[in-house]
Amino acid sequence: MQRRTFIQATATFTFGAVAAGSLPAFGGEELRLLTWEGYAENAWVKNFEAEHGVRLSKTYVGSNDEYMAKLAAGGGDYDLVVIVSSLARRAIDAGFVEPLDLSQIPNFENIFPRVKNVPFIAKDGQIYAAPTFLFVSPVTVNAKALPEGNDFGVLFDRKNAGRIAMWDDVSTLGDVANWMGIDDIWNMTDDQLAAVRAKLVEQKPLVRTYWSQQGEAMDLFANNEVIAANSSSYITKILKERGVPVREFLGKPPLGGIDSHFVVKGSPNRELAHRFINHILSAESQGSIADVTGYMPTNPASKAHMRPETWTELGLDDISREIDSMKFWDDIPRRARYIEVLNEVKAA
Repeated sequence: MQRRTFIQATATFTFGAVAAGSLPAFGGEELRLLTWEGYAENAWVKNFEAEHGVRLSKTYVGSNDEYMAKLAAGGGDYDLVVIVSSLARRAIDAGFVEPLDLSQIPNFENIFPRVKNVPFIAKDGQIYAAPTFLFVSPVTVNAKALPEGNDFGVLFDRKNAGRIAMWDDVSTLGDVANWMGIDDIWNMTDDQLAAVRAKLVEQKPLVRTYWSQQGEAMDLFANNEVIAANSSSYITKILKERGVPVREFLGKPPLGGIDSHFVVKGSPNRELAHRFINHILSAESQGSIADVTGYMPTNPASKAHMRPETWTELGLDDISREIDSMKFWDDIPRRARYIEVLNEVKAA
């Protein structure tokens, strides 16, 4: 889906010590990626395709749980998959993905230390994923309708009845629990889950819809159907570029997550998949990702490859502090119960 035009990076990317002229030919091959909409844009994909003579085939999902369903149904349709931090451990334990060969991904060493060492990408001393997209979980609001205030409670304000949207994802339970002051939001007790459920059921008459695809949330704002939603920075950024008057704010403490690239177990294009991961971790690609999506880069050297205003808008001078204070989306031991609770809310 074409949304805007950016100046695409034209630099030739170098993979470690391997010179471009010695790269093996991959001409005619297809690299198959399962990912989110907005995660495989031309600004950092076309140059990889041109350099290697390959085509990146993209399949988009609408929820985090859809990833697991597609992989469980048979991962042979994909070579690479982008998985959120809350499902990374499950994908590893289920055998859907395989360990990375970091000798083929030299740019892995250049990413932020805390991000590089998060526990959910490793098992038994092996690294399974490359953290690529660092994101926060904000509330997006129409700046004209709601010019002031930075309280998550705007999503529960009766004055906004019928003009609120909520994400159809279990992370919404974490968002609400965080606002309610619950500390261990990804491993809530039955009583805590019941309290979150009650709060969401109470809110339901105010909710216009539960959105799934990011494009759906954008259309709701662009058509003036909603004025507030728990959202993503990508949604806020693209809406601003379309001229929709929106702003965003974070919860306290801020919630965020990491989406990482994994190689699907048994991929016949393993070497090419590693080259793509190295490419997307490069400072050049990470700079483009920040410019295009509004997600925070995982490679700090990307500052030299993004627009200065992007660095400022994302508050990247304080990125280390942001990362240190952030509650990352993590494994949900009782994920099935969380899904049940969300479905109970929608059915209420």
